[in-house]
Amino acid sequence: MDTDTSKAPGFTTKLRKADAELMELQSSLRTGMINVKVLMEFRQAIEHARQASAAVQQYLEREKSGGDPYAMLPKVVQERMQMAVALLRDVIQDIEAGDIDFDTPGLPSLHRSVSTLQERLLRFFPR
Repeated sequence: MDTDTSKAPGFTTKLRKADAELMELQSSLRTGMINVKVLMEFRQAIEHARQASAAVQQYLEREKSGGDPYAMLPKVVQERMQMAVALLRDVIQDIEAGDIDFDTPGLPSLHRSVSTLQERLLRFFPR
């Protein structure tokens, strides 16, 4: 990937500022202001944005210092796995709570994606 590292310091500063603003926004929204489920979804989204921001910062810093920026990609994948597990747990809870039914938009697409994921995981976990 061809990047212009001369712009990295300004971009990194903007990322740090955005991260601080996200933290402030997250702490200003309290339980009782909105539905707990909506609040938890919001907090998870902010946390994901903060993790992605940190990954970009690390990538740029490693690239600038002459290190291998791609060495951090396993951490990005690990975070993606953790996020996927958390989202799937939430969907399972929604199903058990009755918040998801046959008429829920996106359900067929989710089913196809989960089925495809299960097929691909068989490469790592054969029966």
